[in-house]
Amino acid sequence: MKGFGKRIVFFLAAALLLAGTASANSAPPDCRVAVTVVNGPEEAYYLDLLEELSETVRVRDGKGPKGLDPALESLTRQAVPEGWQACTLSEDNSHSFSGDVAGENGVHIFHGWDMPREFRVLVVTASGESWVSEPLAREILNSSVRVDWEGKTVRITPKWVALGIQFLSTLIPTLVIEGLVLIAFGLASRRNWLVFLVVNLATQGILSAILALPLAQGGFGMLPFFLLFLIPVELVIAVIEANIYRHWFRGRSRRRAFWYGFAANGASYALGWVVVNLVWSGLISL
Repeated sequence: MKGFGKRIVFFLAAALLLAGTASANSAPPDCRVAVTVVNGPEEAYYLDLLEELSETVRVRDGKGPKGLDPALESLTRQAVPEGWQACTLSEDNSHSFSGDVAGENGVHIFHGWDMPREFRVLVVTASGESWVSEPLAREILNSSVRVDWEGKTVRITPKWVALGIQFLSTLIPTLVIEGLVLIAFGLASRRNWLVFLVVNLATQGILSAILALPLAQGGFGMLPFFLLFLIPVELVIAVIEANIYRHWFRGRSRRRAFWYGFAANGASYALGWVVVNLVWSGLISL
């Protein structure tokens, strides 16, 4: 039992340490839009999201990201229609919004708390050719948009498909991280894997439904406060899962199964938001 006790302490301490590291080195979960360009320009181009100016929308009057081509950046700024503003190229350090206007392999990721609810997509090439999409409505936390440059068309992923991608982007990292902890705790067996899978499918479904609820009502402005509410929810889920594992796992002591539930949830909480972004980015680029 001494060795097992040390293992519990190690996993819980590692989870807390990694949670602190993740909080310090990465952004908290926020709103994200991924724009994938197909049949893209053969020359260099920049892509940005546009937000309509109004009495309730503040002006983003910053210098924009560093390291961009000055000439292409200037062309992109000039192509912004009247009454609209570029979200990324107008960013300063006071805004919680950032985006990859240059993109990588045609994928451009934008994220932040003040993402516009409605936006347009602007594409400008190095030769000065530009195109602006019609306004698009963002209905969920993680949205994806596909732009066909050759056909000059744009399509936002249907809500239920996007919700499915969002669900998988949290489920896959959870299964991988908590599955590794399951093996480390010596609890891997056919029965335990089945219980593990059913429990995680259920809890991830509940969390996705809870997260989608305020967004379905248009509550993006309350999202930062709502995510704080998820912390006690996560704790409750950890307690419930630990007790389910204690009752249903076989092959080891009930105490080991119970503490596995806490260690697994701590590890997935610590690493989850870092890995989720990578998995989500990979899914939307498929």
